[in-house]
Amino acid sequence: MHGRCTFMKKKLLILALAAAICMSGCGEKDKTAASITEEVDQYAEDMQEAGQEGLIAPSEAVRNLLIKTWKVDGKNDVYTMRSDGTGTKNEEPFTFECGFDEDNNITLEITLDSADESELYALSSDETGYGLDLASLNNGEDIRLVPADLEFLDMEDERAAGIVGEWKDESGNSYVFGEDNSVTVKGSDQDTEGTFSAVQDAEGTLLLKLVVPGGSLEFAYTLNEDKSQIELCSPGSDVVHVWTRG
Repeated sequence: MHGRCTFMKKKLLILALAAAICMSGCGEKDKTAASITEEVDQYAEDMQEAGQEGLIAPSEAVRNLLIKTWKVDGKNDVYTMRSDGTGTKNEEPFTFECGFDEDNNITLEITLDSADESELYALSSDETGYGLDLASLNNGEDIRLVPADLEFLDMEDERAAGIVGEWKDESGNSYVFGEDNSVTVKGSDQDTEGTFSAVQDAEGTLLLKLVVPGGSLEFAYTLNEDKSQIELCSPGSDVVHVWTRG
């Protein structure tokens, strides 16, 4: 399988140890567990001092994933988050902090400047690989955030309809895409089940993301006129992979 793995880059050993479990599922949301952010970040610092290069604090790594503008799925709310831990919700300023708790949650705490209390969420990636599911940990409302600069395409859209079906890559692997956004990767050893999504970004680039256990693969894609070939290129790469209709 080719492409750039986009799941938790930068040698985030600590994030993998302390938080990767949370990105696929969170703990109970009907209670607020004690924070262990300080301990997790301190462990990363201790390992870096011991000679492990390329590590950053796990809470900082999570914050870096959030730095963009997000829309709330199904609502008109817009969140913008910045690298200094400040942001806005519909132009109303807030501060936010990322961390971890004893229930194996990645946590996001948002405090509006005008509010007396914070909103605390358990954070996990959604099935598209682009959005984030926020499950309230203090009796608030669960929400889903999606990047504001992406347009999600359904399989009836002419820009994405040709993806559905079976494709083969140069190595002989097969990829079966369903109308329900499911994907099966058929390798020589075993089949892998996952999901996929097609989006168009603000520059007009069509992107295809496959989400499978352990990570995700993202490509810019171009379908030929008769939908018999699809060209795939990982963002930031000049290498083009050609899949043919199976």
